[in-house]
Amino acid sequence: MTSQPSLRSLQCGRGLAAMAVVAFHLSLLLADPRYLGQPVLLDFTRRGNLGVDFFFVLSGFIILFAHGRDIGRPEKLHGYLLKRFTRLYPAYWLYTAIFCSLVAVGVGSTSTLPTSLTDWISTVFLLRIDNFELPIVPAWTLIHEVAFYLVFSLLIVNRKLGIAAIALWMLPLLFIFEHREEGARSALTTYFSPLNLNFLIGMGACLLYRKLGLSPAKGVFLAGIAAFAATYAVEASGLSYDFTQILYALSFGAIIAGAAAWERERRQPISFGPLQLIGDASYSIYLTHLAFLGLFSKIMMKLQGLVGLGPHVFYAIVFCLTVAAGCFLYVFVEKPVLKLCRRLLEGDRRQPAGATA
Repeated sequence: MTSQPSLRSLQCGRGLAAMAVVAFHLSLLLADPRYLGQPVLLDFTRRGNLGVDFFFVLSGFIILFAHGRDIGRPEKLHGYLLKRFTRLYPAYWLYTAIFCSLVAVGVGSTSTLPTSLTDWISTVFLLRIDNFELPIVPAWTLIHEVAFYLVFSLLIVNRKLGIAAIALWMLPLLFIFEHREEGARSALTTYFSPLNLNFLIGMGACLLYRKLGLSPAKGVFLAGIAAFAATYAVEASGLSYDFTQILYALSFGAIIAGAAAWERERRQPISFGPLQLIGDASYSIYLTHLAFLGLFSKIMMKLQGLVGLGPHVFYAIVFCLTVAAGCFLYVFVEKPVLKLCRRLLEGDRRQPAGATA
């Protein structure tokens, strides 16, 4: 059996998306009167939250890329679920336990700890029951991921059943253009959010990737970049994100399919050193960045009184420290935990290269 190609370009894309989310949240954080009281660089980072859209499209691509051969083979379900479990839950549980413990002893004040049974179910299993926001706030996106993983598992059990389930899930989303903000998300608005279409677009991008040669791959990649720029310009002119979101997702799908096929046809892995590491560490960066942004901003505020740093230098230092802290956690926490869990639960069976979701 031919091994899966390593697609390092997608890891680099993941790194860029993670940094975009960090940059966006840092601009908002610094607007808080407790810090600088001004949204530093927000004109440039205001759409950094599109990193989440990119993650969802990439997740659809990667799951089909890694498990496309498992479709219609129910004997593969156990291995699929183990891989999804080990990739998602252990590191999340560890970070959540640490975070909740710190909040419980008075470190940090803006997060809500689970109190009711439904709060705990949502927090532990990443299932949306009500509008409770998870202690690690960015983990709301993982609820969408879990839903997608479970629906995709039906494809593995039975191809026709899976196709029917995906169709029944996705078709209503074509007519719903409502994106709820933090604190207003319910089970209905989560599981029927248009954001879930991004997974389907990612799967379509994977199918496209399989058919692209070198020259078409370059064209698709550049078309995706152009489509993203055009969508950004249209939204800046006043069109609501509710309507541009699907256009962003389609542009990301083209970028991902084109970049992956371009790398495959070149037969030479793409590597950008530190960006590759940031992509590998994107899960830890994403889950911990709000906590580190607050911590490092508080430290910098104390130094600000002594040194008098400008807002842009302040921003750059906090941003770099936050990304570096996430990379540190990946190397010394997430990666060892993931390795241990795979060895214990999967018998140390390795995933296909490039297939971390």
